[in-house]
Amino acid sequence: MSEEKRERLKSREQRKNPGAALNNGWAQAMTGSPSSGCLVNVLSIVIIVGVILIIRACSQ
Repeated sequence: MSEEKRERLKSREQRKNPGAALNNGWAQAMTGSPSSGCLVNVLSIVIIVGVILIIRACSQ
């Protein structure tokens, strides 16, 4: 499957299911795989910062 077709399918799935963007961001943050989308990069950073803040809040 070509990269263009994969991106097209991914964007169509995200339109049908807005939670898919979060799932994709989480999966890429966990695996460290690079992404071509800016939104996914921003979501990955937000998720990582959120997890760190939750851990710090629970440890105090």
